[in-house]
Amino acid sequence: MSSAGLYVHIPFCVRKCPYCDFYSVAERSRASEYRAALLRELSEYPRRFDTVFVGGGTPTAMGEELALLCRSLPKAEEFTVEANPGTLSPELLRALRGAGVNRLSIGVQSFNDAELAALGRIHSAAQAEEAFFMAREAGFDNINLDLMLATPGQTAESLGHSLARVRALSPEHVSAYSLIIEEGTPFYENTPDLPDEDEERELYHQAREALEAMGLKQYEISNFARPGRECRHNLKYWSGGEYVGIGAAAASFCGGERYKNAPDLELYLAGGGRKTERETVDAGELLREKFWLGLRKTDGVEYFGEFPAEVERLAAKGLLEMNGNRLRLTRRGLDLANIVFAEFV
Repeated sequence: MSSAGLYVHIPFCVRKCPYCDFYSVAERSRASEYRAALLRELSEYPRRFDTVFVGGGTPTAMGEELALLCRSLPKAEEFTVEANPGTLSPELLRALRGAGVNRLSIGVQSFNDAELAALGRIHSAAQAEEAFFMAREAGFDNINLDLMLATPGQTAESLGHSLARVRALSPEHVSAYSLIIEEGTPFYENTPDLPDEDEERELYHQAREALEAMGLKQYEISNFARPGRECRHNLKYWSGGEYVGIGAAAASFCGGERYKNAPDLELYLAGGGRKTERETVDAGELLREKFWLGLRKTDGVEYFGEFPAEVERLAAKGLLEMNGNRLRLTRRGLDLANIVFAEFV
C-alpha cells in the first residue's frame, strides 16, 4: 500500500479568532481524553504515513498533552505541528522536538501589534519573534512562518515592516495568504474595513517579490520555501495524493473516496461522529479536481491535452501557459487563479 499523509485535527484554542472558520472550541480541559480518542481512531488505519501534520485549532494549546500525543504518532519523514506564539515555551518545544516533530509552523500573521489586535490574536509581535528564537534553540531547523495579507489596517508600509522581520529571522518556509471573510464568523457578521481588491493584489506582489528576494522560491500560490523545504504534506493535497484525517472535523481522501468526521467534540470523545460524510469520487470529477489543484503549484501539471476548450480559452486570456510539457499559471494567472479554477470546478 502506498504511503499517505496523516492529518491530526486539534480543536482546542485559547480563544477563537474572529476570522477563523475551522472547527475549534475555547476549551482545553478534555485534552487527555481527546488524545486517547485520537489514538483509538488512528489504530483503524494500519498503513504507512510518510508525512504527519498536526493542525487546528491551536495544537500547542494542549501543552504537555500534545508532546505525549506526538510521541505516539507515526514517526514520519516530515512531521509538522502548527503553533501559536502565545502558547509556546522552551520546555514544550524541546518536548515536541524530542517526540519526533521536525517541522514547526508558527502562526505569526503579522509583526505589527495593531494588526494582531485587529485579528484577535493572543500574541504580540515580540512574542512571535521570541517563539522563533525558542524554536531554534530547541533544535528546529525547518520552520514555517504564516503571514496574513490584506488584513484590517494593513498598508504597504506595515507589510514591509513584517517582511523585514521575516528577512531578519530567515525561516525555511513562509505561507503568505490573504484574509478571506468566511460565512459564520464574527468578521462575516461585522466586516472590518479591509484593503480593496487592487490594494490586496499590490500587497500580494509586494510579499512575493520580497520573499523571492530572500531566496524563498514560490512553489504554490501562497507558499514560498528554500530549496528542499517545500511542505511535503501540503503537496499531497495539491498533487492528488492520499491522506487520512483523524479527529473531530478531520477530512480524508483514500481509494477514490472522500470522507469527514463530524465537527463535534463531545460526539467524537464518545466514540461517534466518524466518517459521517462519505462520497465516492468518480473518475471525471477526480481528474478535474487533480487538474485545478495541481495548477496551484507554480510548476503546474503535466499536460496531455485534457480540457482543450477550457485551456485554450484561459491561455488566450494570458492566464495559462506551457512550459515544456507542463501547463502552469502565468504571473497574471497567479493573480486571477480563482477565475482559472472556476473553469474546472
